[in-house]
Amino acid sequence: SRLGSPIFLVRAHARATLVVRRPPWRAALASMATGDSAPVEAKWLKAKGWPMADSAREALQVVVEGATLTPADVSIWEDGRTTAGAGRVPLEVLFVGAPASLDGDRVGPAFGERVDEFVRERRQAEFRKQLERRKDSTLRRRGAAAEEAEGGDQGEEKWQDYIRKPAEDTKLQVHGVFDAGTRMRRVLGCRITVSTQAAQLIGEHCFSHIFEDDDGPPKKWHEDPFLTCFYSCFCIIVTVFVLWVMLITSAVLKHTTK
Repeated sequence: SRLGSPIFLVRAHARATLVVRRPPWRAALASMATGDSAPVEAKWLKAKGWPMADSAREALQVVVEGATLTPADVSIWEDGRTTAGAGRVPLEVLFVGAPASLDGDRVGPAFGERVDEFVRERRQAEFRKQLERRKDSTLRRRGAAAEEAEGGDQGEEKWQDYIRKPAEDTKLQVHGVFDAGTRMRRVLGCRITVSTQAAQLIGEHCFSHIFEDDDGPPKKWHEDPFLTCFYSCFCIIVTVFVLWVMLITSAVLKHTTK
């Protein structure tokens, strides 16, 4: 029968192999392209409680009525997940230490403009990053052996998928500003919803260890500052220990010979 023929079995095995080897980044790009916000929301839930990067605080700060508001925390707005709509991710930002005389109603529009500008900047930076990765992948493919060429082809394939990915509108919507502070210290919170791609870009800058995929070439140990310091200290400790053992052994031998 056709199901038992060798050709059919070979083709079925090939299809199964392709499914198993499907790179995870392709699924992530496909989910963002179709507007599926679940994977990005899962990352934001995982990032809740982690401190945001200092560079992200500086990048997202706004100036309202002469006062500079720096976000102390950005996290997923859990109550807004049911009303955000398809392809949108609800976020909540807290500004600590806002002046008492500051009009809170002006914070929302100002922060919305800053988010739009921030997303444009991050898209430009992402394009330069992907272009640099493509150049590195091309150079590696040219200088690699035949068995290593598959990694270069995968890099080129990822570049093509990135180019084909449509630039999605930010879909920014400010849902309101609320006071979350006390009498001693004023804390303003701003709730917004943005597109899946915009939420991913914001998350990559705020919590890179959670949102960024480690799809680049693996670093050698001497290129990692932590591993370089670790191995150097380990070698020093081992050397000192060996010298100590030698001195102790020498002293014991001298004592026994006497």
